[in-house]
Amino acid sequence: MQIIRSATQGEVVLSFLQGEFESSRFGEELRQVLVFFGFSHSLISDGDFCDKKQNEDRLKVFKKFRGFPDQDLFENFPKNIEWNYVQFSKGDFFNCYYINYSYWNELSDFTSQPTTACKNILAGKEVFGVSNKNFLRGKELLGKVQFPPVILLSCNPKKYLIIEGHSRMTLYGFNPDFFDGTFGYVGKVSEQEMQLYDSRMIK
Repeated sequence: MQIIRSATQGEVVLSFLQGEFESSRFGEELRQVLVFFGFSHSLISDGDFCDKKQNEDRLKVFKKFRGFPDQDLFENFPKNIEWNYVQFSKGDFFNCYYINYSYWNELSDFTSQPTTACKNILAGKEVFGVSNKNFLRGKELLGKVQFPPVILLSCNPKKYLIIEGHSRMTLYGFNPDFFDGTFGYVGKVSEQEMQLYDSRMIK
């Protein structure tokens, strides 16, 4: 992993929302939240993380959409995070783990590793009646399109927790060679804060 530069919370929030905006699973819900606040889609699709007012508006959206910074997905989420924009190597991929969520736990046989999930997908395993068609379609796009950055969290260089980009990381699991050279955000946190959020990452 190569650190390209430091990043701000506003930049990471925008990247998170942009990733969800294009998601077949979460995109419609996010657009409804924008409508709720009377915000234009451009707040996300063409957002500027250097614009203070936009950042404030996106935080409102993020809180209602995902509970950021301290509810739902972000319950016990670390408060002191040093964000960096990075370029990944292939080896980094094998240190990345899904969040502790029932769907990803089942799909990966409780390993939380995307490569295991991909083996199960190719073997025909489906979880909670959710079709794997999107994964199989996405597999065909590897190397043909540039996926949005993924967002990871870590308190050590051996384990990275996927915060945003689970489906994309699953696609890379079909062929980790395509992860080499990709870009994303990594947040560095203390062991104490990671312990509260996801203790698996410090074991």
